[in-house]
This record gives sequence, C-alpha cells and structure tokens, in this order.
Amino acid sequence: MFYLKEKFTTTTVKVVEESTKQNTTQKQNDLSKQHPIKKERAASKPLGKVVYLTFDDGPSQLTGQFLDILKEHDIKATFFMQGVNLQNKSFEESVKRATQEGHYIGGHSMSHDSKRLYTDGQFVPEMIETLNLIHDITGTNPKLVRPPYGSVPGLNSKQLRNEIAEADIKVWDWTIDSLDWQSKGNPNQIVENIKNGTVRDVEVVLMHENTQVLQVLPEIISFYKEKGYHFGVYDDRNHFIQNFQNDKRF
Repeated sequence: MFYLKEKFTTTTVKVVEESTKQNTTQKQNDLSKQHPIKKERAASKPLGKVVYLTFDDGPSQLTGQFLDILKEHDIKATFFMQGVNLQNKSFEESVKRATQEGHYIGGHSMSHDSKRLYTDGQFVPEMIETLNLIHDITGTNPKLVRPPYGSVPGLNSKQLRNEIAEADIKVWDWTIDSLDWQSKGNPNQIVENIKNGTVRDVEVVLMHENTQVLQVLPEIISFYKEKGYHFGVYDDRNHFIQNFQNDKRF
C-alpha cells in the first residue's frame, strides 16, 4: 500500500494533439523493429497462446458496457484507469464491479499530462496517488501502471526509472497498439490493426474505453478465440516484463 505525504492537485485532462500520438507511435514501432521477436520468451511469461485485452483511460460512462460484453463472453481483462476519473463518484460502482467480476485495475496517472509526468518528474507521485484511489474504492493493492503514451520516450530518464523501481511499481506497455483513437469513423480498422499485429504467442493489446472499441469488441474476442488464444488477466503475483525500456526491475 502506498501513502503520500502531500496531496497532489490535478487539472482537467486536455485532449492530446494527434501529431504527438503519431510521433510516439512511430518511435515505438521503430523500437520494435530494432528488437525482433525471439523464439524464446522470459520464463515468467505464460505458456501457450495468451492474449491480454487492456483498456486505458477509464473509468467512464462506457465502463459498464465493456463489463457487460466481457461478462457475456466470460473473459477477464486489465483496465488502466486515470485518477481524475476515479475521483468521479458516479463511476465508483463500475470500478467496484470490475474488481468483483475478476478484472484487474491498474493505474494510468492522475493527469495524463506528458509534461507534468515526464518533464516535471511527477510520474511516481501521480501513479502512487492513482493506486491509492483504486485501493480506496476496491480494497485491492495494485502495483501495475501503464505510462501515458508509453514508456518510450516517457521513461527515458534513468532517474525516473530508478524512482519507479524504488517505489516497487510495475510497468506495462503493450505488444499491439490498436490505434483506436485514429478510427472514430471506421471501427473495422481497429480489428484489422489488431489482426495484423497478432504475431506472438503472448500479446498485450492496447485499447481505450471509447465507442469505436465497444462496437467491435465482440469481433476482437471472436478473432482470438478462433486463433486458439486464451484470455489472460494481469496478476501481481505473476508479473512479467512488458515495457519498451526493457527494464527488468519493473
């Protein structure tokens, strides 16, 4: 359990320019090309074909509908939630429900503000505050977080990475970016992006709580079932390395 000596204030999250996301995505794609898929996987990764469906930026008005679909298909997922949204009392029941139904809730920062998190060095304090909010609502003690826009380039700072390790926080990026934010008017493109990116036995799929993902989620689930994948949910007791920095400490 984490506690803060000071209480951090947050401002309303601003919409990020698509150019920033595109630049970040390109850097992450370049990184993947530099480190091709290896036949051997880390010993701690699950055996067989396993996909982790992950959803960022909740809780939201759509969280309950995501949970309905997951329940209908008997699938557990991993959610990375923002502190500013967790502070919204109207979402608390959906957050509690997610935990009660076996889903994992990790942190996605308070502000989702790149400058504040990375340039100003507030990554760890914001993540701790977010994890504390999750604990207060659900009674769980999560350690996993997802860096907004990914750990590359966000966590290039060695000092920030040292602070994460010292705080015993774990970090997950993803193996497949659905790019759902680019497909508001074309949700079928999300499915194609995921299909084209599925090349590993263990996949971690990045999606967001938005209407276009909600629309095609059943199709995404069907695709992985047809491919023989089992659906995994993150477990703090069985953490494996999944960060672009390849930092084995988290």
